Amino acid sequence: MSSTLRRRVLMLDKRQRKILKAVVYRYIMTGVPVGSKSLAETLNLGISPATIRNELNRLESMGYLYQPHVSAGRVPTDMGYRFYVDSLMGRTRLREEEKEAIITLFSNKTQELENLLQETSTLLSRLTSAAAMIIAPSLRSNLIKHVDLVRLTEDMILLVIITNTGRVEKKIFDAAPEDRGVNLDAVQGLLNRKLQGKGLEQLPDFQPEKYLRDRQAARLASKVVGIIEDILGHEKYEKIYVGGTMNLLRYLDEEGMKRMEELLRHFEEKYFLLNLLSEAIRSRELMVRIGDENIFKELQHFSLVATPYLVGEETMGTVSVLGPTRMDYARVIPTVDFIAKSLSHTLEMLKG
Repeated sequence: MSSTLRRRVLMLDKRQRKILKAVVYRYIMTGVPVGSKSLAETLNLGISPATIRNELNRLESMGYLYQPHVSAGRVPTDMGYRFYVDSLMGRTRLREEEKEAIITLFSNKTQELENLLQETSTLLSRLTSAAAMIIAPSLRSNLIKHVDLVRLTEDMILLVIITNTGRVEKKIFDAAPEDRGVNLDAVQGLLNRKLQGKGLEQLPDFQPEKYLRDRQAARLASKVVGIIEDILGHEKYEKIYVGGTMNLLRYLDEEGMKRMEELLRHFEEKYFLLNLLSEAIRSRELMVRIGDENIFKELQHFSLVATPYLVGEETMGTVSVLGPTRMDYARVIPTVDFIAKSLSHTLEMLKG
């Protein structure tokens, strides 16, 4: 929260805060501008609609609300949403049925990480009715758990790497003529004995010729290690799992549809999403960016809720949701937080 906004919040009295929270909550739930009469009937403040109308005028003049047209009720501004979100932080709780759905997803101990992350993004989008984005852990931080070599044809070999986080990477490479007679089981066995638990930085020290008398087998083993280095050395964050982008359409009018077309095009660009989530990657805590607080102008009508997930002290990736500024923050924030904690716990178990 900026210092200017913090000072303005301190200027609000208890009644104004209650009215403002009620306006934001009701608008989130209904999408209809909120009037003084309906507030007077439900808030039980013991004051007239005229008094509430005066308070709404004050809140509008302070920048928390606006009136779409003269005869309409009030709608929150980005600053109004910011006040509401800040009032929620640390006070939201996940519903038991939603918590159970998340626990069930993460209880499958045999699921590959790629499948888990894709299913997690799908579940997160369903629980929040928004678009979900999950950045996968960096391969650079992974350790080798198992290596498989499969001869597909005389000229092609399939390399499969399983890492300690459950990540599965596959690569088909050309076999040289002299590789055709090599015993792949011997090469695979050596790699699994010597590379298990090793990471990218330790691979250059491995010298297969120390362990294999067959020079061609040793040469092939070195070639495979070089391919593994290339795979683990990819860009730090490169895989993003996205679910529920079509959820964004349900909140938009005809004008908003034009904005959405541009946004959905950006969703196909990995670097747009990485830049969008870069702040969350660097952060150590959950963040909410509302409307113009986002770094891209295309997101001035959207809000981003994002948090990193960790293994120990190391950031592995992010869990995030993008939705309209009128999203149900009280539901979205604890859902994102609980999924990130569940993912952290799962990766801790895999690493152990």
